[in-house]
Amino acid sequence: MKKEKSPYDQTIHYLIQLEYIDDMINEKKDIIESMRSSITGTSASVEGERVQTSPKDRLGETCVKIVDLCTQMQDDIDKLLEMKAEVIQTIDQYVTDLKARKLLYLRYIKYMSIETVAHEMRISRATAYKMHKAAVISISKKFQCEKK
Repeated sequence: MKKEKSPYDQTIHYLIQLEYIDDMINEKKDIIESMRSSITGTSASVEGERVQTSPKDRLGETCVKIVDLCTQMQDDIDKLLEMKAEVIQTIDQYVTDLKARKLLYLRYIKYMSIETVAHEMRISRATAYKMHKAAVISISKKFQCEKK
């Protein structure tokens, strides 16, 4: 039997997903760029004097498929961006302390370690850890409310 995650653990998992969302967005952007490059880099091949009489335009079909895939990937990126915006809105909604909010932004949106965040914010590591824990507990109320 799988142990149910605590609201605190759910919140950490929820915040960590920002990095995965950004990774997925970047992967999809790379794929789109690669596909667009293959369209612009593709040329019709002409062998000798032969003329292709096939009614199908393979290059045209390939371009249409690539454009369709690019559109689908862009839709996926838009959905991922909506997910990211929802997490950021949750941080803004549940964390009223601006220093704590900045700490979460640096930690989960900029992927800095707590130690680096503490240095950046000119606070002690202990203070950063306490502030982080308090902010995560504030957000975990979202998951406590959802269970009820």
